[in-house]
Amino acid sequence: MSLGRDGFIRELQREFPNAFAAISKYESGNLHCEVGTLRRLTEEAIDAGNAWLAEQHFRFIERLLRDADPDLENALEISYLEDLALGEHTPQRHQIVKERMPATLRRRLIDMHDWWK
Repeated sequence: MSLGRDGFIRELQREFPNAFAAISKYESGNLHCEVGTLRRLTEEAIDAGNAWLAEQHFRFIERLLRDADPDLENALEISYLEDLALGEHTPQRHQIVKERMPATLRRRLIDMHDWWK
């Protein structure tokens, strides 16, 4: 059974209640915005040096991608991975992605932008 928006929200609320709570009333109901909130929080974790939390986010995204329906897969690829790939490039972001992101996600990120090699 594939996972869609409802499954994403359910899993996000269960595993990352703070991320779920960070979704504004304007973002709620828009899957790309909801996924983008998690991406923003991942970037904030990386920038704060919280590699463990960033790794948890990465593993969450990796797991969801395995079972995602086409809409969720698109949102995870565009509003999480592509936005992360094309976002700000700092040595700290590069180091944490290189050391903590699962290989399957990192390959996708590198396909989007060579800087992440």
